Amino acid sequence: MVWRKLRQRLVSRSVLLALGVSAGPVLAITFEAPMELSRWQVDASAFACKLYQPLNRYGEAVFMRRAGEPQRFYLREQNRQFAEGEAQLLVQAPRWQGSGARRPLGTVPVVSGEEPIRMDWQASQRLIGELQNGQQLLFSHRAWYEEATPVKVVLEPIRFRLAFSEFQQCLGGLLPVNYDQIHRSSVVFTGGAPEFDPDQQPLLDNLIQYVLADQYVTTVVIDGHTDGQGLRADNLELSKQRAEFVADYLTTRGVPQELLQVRWHGERYPVASNRSAEGRAENRRVTLRIDRFEPKSQTLEARGDDSAQDSDAPEQATTQS
Repeated sequence: MVWRKLRQRLVSRSVLLALGVSAGPVLAITFEAPMELSRWQVDASAFACKLYQPLNRYGEAVFMRRAGEPQRFYLREQNRQFAEGEAQLLVQAPRWQGSGARRPLGTVPVVSGEEPIRMDWQASQRLIGELQNGQQLLFSHRAWYEEATPVKVVLEPIRFRLAFSEFQQCLGGLLPVNYDQIHRSSVVFTGGAPEFDPDQQPLLDNLIQYVLADQYVTTVVIDGHTDGQGLRADNLELSKQRAEFVADYLTTRGVPQELLQVRWHGERYPVASNRSAEGRAENRRVTLRIDRFEPKSQTLEARGDDSAQDSDAPEQATTQS
């Protein structure tokens, strides 16, 4: 037991030294940006909108919304600080207004991983409201390396309103779907018809918007299929007509012909049993697969990481005794 406590203290001291803070008597380690350098930034594209405050020695605080998904908030750690459990979330007046009473907003779960604190759309909107009102946000929890050491992360409201306005403009330009939602899609057909019903158009229209916006799309693979009824030769021809009908729908709305790879298979690859009407309905389909290649450095999330790591603003970790 004595050896375990000694080892824990040594680990704690090593972590503090790595952060560049004192390893003497410490009641709390606080991560906050100097007031003159605190800022919120925005990464904007049709695929995602990211509003964030970098904290070099900690990581970053992020409001994120991907196309087709609800907004969320998270803290991203470059080096692990928080232990798992429940963190306290508090609101307080900013430093230039002097010390004031802290107002609790409740607790938030802390999990393992590089995003230890995650909050959904409703909770993130509450954080935005406090920052717009000029309030500091404070996340407080114990350190993973020493239970008696509190760790605090402070988010400043400086320049938040200006950045949030830019963030809102980005939200208005988001695509209706993201790659994960659209890269494998299926259009269904009725009976022996070579054309899809009008209710399938919204899916294809979303796919078209995505393909035209994403410069890294390399191929759209279109595969035509039928159910098992009828002659195989007839089904092969019908699957060809269906695949070509979908391809024509895409090209007439701006998708370059050279991106398309059109194939047809007849009844060869069922996804359900042809013995039931429900199964045959699933098999009468054209599938679309979007292939893309994007260098890691070009992704929105990667740009966010780079901005946090390469920023020359010396946000600090401080100790409070």
